[in-house]
Order: sequence, then structure tokens, then C-alpha cells
Amino acid sequence: MEYKAKISSKGQVVIPKEIREKYGYREGVEVTFKPIDETRLLIERTPRISELFGFLEGAEAAKVLLEEREKELKGGGEDQREKELLRRGSR
Repeated sequence: MEYKAKISSKGQVVIPKEIREKYGYREGVEVTFKPIDETRLLIERTPRISELFGFLEGAEAAKVLLEEREKELKGGGEDQREKELLRRGSR
């Protein structure tokens, strides 16, 4: 099947709903664009950490990495405190 879309003035393209649903492209999902040639791009969904470490299910290291990533996504934890200290120090 083939789909067409137009590029907006801000360089945005809407991925058709059927493709988003089939391939798991949801709001906030990171994608990678890889040029194939002068007229074609490959768009890939960047794997989530849980997918990358899924084979380590139950392993302590995987749990720690997933918890840290969850904190990053929520904007909490040590990382957020460090950002705040850096912001205050740059004034």
C-alpha cells in the first residue's frame, strides 16, 4: 500500500493513522531518519530501553536502567535536581 502526505511550513509530516497503529508510532515515540538515496528515506522507530533490555528480564541491572529511564522521562530524580542546580549556577 502507498500513502501520500505533504510537508508543512514547519517541516512536519503526518504519518497516516494506519501506519502509526500498525508500527507503534505514538505521540512521544522517537524515530530515526536514514537517507537511502536522493529521493528516499527510511524511518525507523527508535527501540525503547525496555525492548533493548527485555532479554534481561528479572536481572537487577535491567530493573535499575528501566527505573532510571522512567525517572528521566518523568523529569524527576537526580537528573532533574542536577539540571536545577546547573540552571541556578549559570545566573
